[in-house]
Amino acid sequence: MTAMEAKRGLRSGQDLLCGVMFAAIGAAALWIGRAYPMGSPVRLGSGVFPWLLSWGLIGIGAIIFVKGLLTDGPRLTAWAWRPVLLITLAAVCFALLIEPAGLVATMLVLMTLGALAGEGHNRRQLAIFFPVMILLGVGIFIWGLGMPIKVFPWS
Repeated sequence: MTAMEAKRGLRSGQDLLCGVMFAAIGAAALWIGRAYPMGSPVRLGSGVFPWLLSWGLIGIGAIIFVKGLLTDGPRLTAWAWRPVLLITLAAVCFALLIEPAGLVATMLVLMTLGALAGEGHNRRQLAIFFPVMILLGVGIFIWGLGMPIKVFPWS
């Protein structure tokens, strides 16, 4: 870091960019959900929770951005495109698969894409992780919350 950068406060490029990204996602979510009903203090509408989460993202983004201005941290480096593309693909696969394929098959696809996006996983860890997460997913969403999602394609 040069003396000029230290005077300007540009210390942590990754934190600065991360803060801007969080705030931008929060602002976009506010704009997308602007027409959601807020309801009243007695009966909250469906727009309250997304509104709170959006402002939470904006707040977290501001905190991270200020931290990036005030503290030394990692500089920006090259983008890791494989994780970005695979996690984006996982989100698209979820939207396309959840209804026709059911929860179990969709979770298997998502966890496989997530494992491919990361590094340092071994087959033994994944052999334990996958069934545990599938049991948790079915337990929480199907049995616990009673969501009307197919568990298997034939159900």
